[in-house]
Amino acid sequence: MKKFSKKEIEELKNDALNNKNWKKVKSFKATKPTSIRLDQKVIKCLQYLAEIRGENSYQKLLKRWVQDKVDYEMSLISLAKKKGSSGEGRYP
Repeated sequence: MKKFSKKEIEELKNDALNNKNWKKVKSFKATKPTSIRLDQKVIKCLQYLAEIRGENSYQKLLKRWVQDKVDYEMSLISLAKKKGSSGEGRYP
């Protein structure tokens, strides 16, 4: 492995800090930590399911499931609003 000089290290640091390509990174999403209390039995089941599904942790599996459900519910609301604006299928 190449050993970098102090000058090269400083140039790399400055380039990394000033690089406008950082704004193009799409895979990064800001998240907010949260906590929920779960039964030990539920956690054990989640760990087992995560292992079967090839997830690294049950938290990642749970996060994906929650996101999937939120997306589904929001799409239902969107459809209901569209139907409601046309006069069909209005909800009380």
